[in-house]
Amino acid sequence: MVAVVIFSVVILSLVGLSFRVAKSGTRATDQALSMAVLLAKVDQATYTAFDSLGNLVGCDTTASGGVKVIGCIAVSSLSTRLDSVRIVVNTTLPAARPDTIWLERAKWRFVPMR
Repeated sequence: MVAVVIFSVVILSLVGLSFRVAKSGTRATDQALSMAVLLAKVDQATYTAFDSLGNLVGCDTTASGGVKVIGCIAVSSLSTRLDSVRIVVNTTLPAARPDTIWLERAKWRFVPMR
């Protein structure tokens, strides 16, 4: 009987630890989804031709489980050869802050060798 009581106390003390481990694992998975969306948007803005950057403007939503990740791209023209691209990723997680990346894309210019 004493062994059952000791075993129960040990098991109950491990429940809190396993809950914390599961919660941090879920948080890490949600952060990985947010980073994946952010990197996908950066790749999209990097590999798109300069003249087609305006086609990327807008927001996309990615959902996984109970979490939604909203990635938005905004493009503003700084000059005829330079554009500024702003990428913002928001999540529906409580206490999560948006991630923002600014890129400057320049139009390719051919300079012949003289």
